[in-house]
Amino acid sequence: ATYEEKARDYYGEVIAHARKLTDLPITIVESTKASETNYCAELVDIMCLNRYYGWYDELANLNAVELLYKDEFKKYHDKYGKPILLTEFGAEALSGFHSLSAEAFSEEYQKTIIEKTCGVIDEIPYVIGEHVWSFADFKTREGILRPGGNRKGVFTKDRQPKLSAYYLCERWKHKKEK
Repeated sequence: ATYEEKARDYYGEVIAHARKLTDLPITIVESTKASETNYCAELVDIMCLNRYYGWYDELANLNAVELLYKDEFKKYHDKYGKPILLTEFGAEALSGFHSLSAEAFSEEYQKTIIEKTCGVIDEIPYVIGEHVWSFADFKTREGILRPGGNRKGVFTKDRQPKLSAYYLCERWKHKKEK
């Protein structure tokens, strides 16, 4: 809850203590979605953001994904001047559900969201890394919004690859070669 004013006092103490113990970079994962209301960003060395543009925000609006990421990354960097690590992003995909139009919940949609997001990451030098959410589908509590659990994995619960897994394999293989 870095958007709460009292968060700065709490995290300030935690981060000061951590700095006494190590000279490693200190991060905080931010999910507030507003650089203006982040009371803790200036305390850390690297901003870590969890964002799901095209999924929780602007579902099925693939044209908005790149613009929203670019806009938010710029706002954070302009205000704090810190490197950014995208620590969560992606979309759910039902294994075996395919759609020519990259319909929400299809493997094509998940792959497209990940491709667009990675494209933005590659363009912006102060975005220093990425972590797709999640490696594999996993069980969650029962409810009407998640039958069978969270399906954001690039692999199924049985560790079978979805389209996104093949894309990421190629992406990271080529990054390693560079």
